[in-house]
Amino acid sequence: MSEYISDEEQMNRFSEWWNEHGTSLLIAVGLAIASIVGWNFYSDNRQQSIEASTALYAEYVDAAEEAKAAIAQQIKTEFPGTSVHSLVALDEAKKAADDQNLPAAAQALVEARDAAPDALLAELAMIRLAKVQYAQGNAKEALQTLQGIRNPGYQSWALELTGDIYLAEGDSEQAFAAYTSALDSMEDNTSRPLLEIKRDNAAPSNGEFTVFSQPLNQALKRARETLATDESALEE
Repeated sequence: MSEYISDEEQMNRFSEWWNEHGTSLLIAVGLAIASIVGWNFYSDNRQQSIEASTALYAEYVDAAEEAKAAIAQQIKTEFPGTSVHSLVALDEAKKAADDQNLPAAAQALVEARDAAPDALLAELAMIRLAKVQYAQGNAKEALQTLQGIRNPGYQSWALELTGDIYLAEGDSEQAFAAYTSALDSMEDNTSRPLLEIKRDNAAPSNGEFTVFSQPLNQALKRARETLATDESALEE
């Protein structure tokens, strides 16, 4: 007997296998093709959406002030939950804050946070929201917002703002801890003289923390003078 299966037997076995598995195979292949076509369709649509939203945002940026509101609403309607939606809300928050309309600024910043598709934009909105919340007299709420900052690039700024709030509330010990953590979280070879002065100003004297004795604006003025001296020395 031949050790090889005859052509006829191979065909018979294939026919049996096809009768048993052919339909399933066709369905699997069909689904694979559909998924590839669907992915390409999704990718093309997504790219077109990104291009359209970017073009509309550029139109928003260049528009006259009286036309911005309509374009902003169009962006929010056509491209909700996108980066451009978040950026528009951030811009609206800035305008509201400049007009001293803190409730409107807070509302816009919440919208910017919720619409942001990534943590970078969301946490930028959160840092600004904390500032507005504190300006509204909600220190506890502002501190809770800052605790949600996780991105390493924002961590130092969030901790510094935390220290500012504690210091303004008369809690030098918590302020010192926050400023110290802010400095520790910075990348190597990064210098923040103003932050260092804030930390030193909140540091304990003879092992005891006291209520902030020097107004913050005076500390910042001293920091600017220090920076100016350092720059002069470098120029010589």
